[in-house]
Amino acid sequence: MSETQAMPVHDDALDRWLGWMSSVPLGLIVVLTFFDVFARYVFSAPIKGSLEIIQYAMALSIFAALPLVTRHRGHVTVSLIDGLLGNSVMLWKTRICDAISFLALALMSWRLWIYAGESIEQKQQTIVLALPQGPLVYALAVFAAVSSALVFWGLWRSVSRQGASS
Repeated sequence: MSETQAMPVHDDALDRWLGWMSSVPLGLIVVLTFFDVFARYVFSAPIKGSLEIIQYAMALSIFAALPLVTRHRGHVTVSLIDGLLGNSVMLWKTRICDAISFLALALMSWRLWIYAGESIEQKQQTIVLALPQGPLVYALAVFAAVSSALVFWGLWRSVSRQGASS
């Protein structure tokens, strides 16, 4: 990666908060899985509802990491033609990809928000522990919205810089 394409380094409160929000559920998954397997093989008594808790924690971990990965442009990308494109075309390609990402994340956030409301109205809950699904889905919608806002902010800055340098 050339110096002009280097990713910005962020080390601030938002990064730390998002890091904690994604790592705490992962830690819970590790600890719960260990104790569940231990209890299952030693006492023949798995922890009741461990699968549901792990599923919730996995969803939280993934969606909490989404804004962090988005902010650092850490998503998987394929650059088959990037070497053939000039700087100007690359800039527009990046802007178009950012615009599509913004729209996809905004759409996902919107649909998750609607689904969360429906989940609360219908009192949807997990089978074993009766955990409500609505609050989790609202949290996922918020993390998707934060990711969408971060993509929009980066796109806005890119376009604003271009306008200022013209």
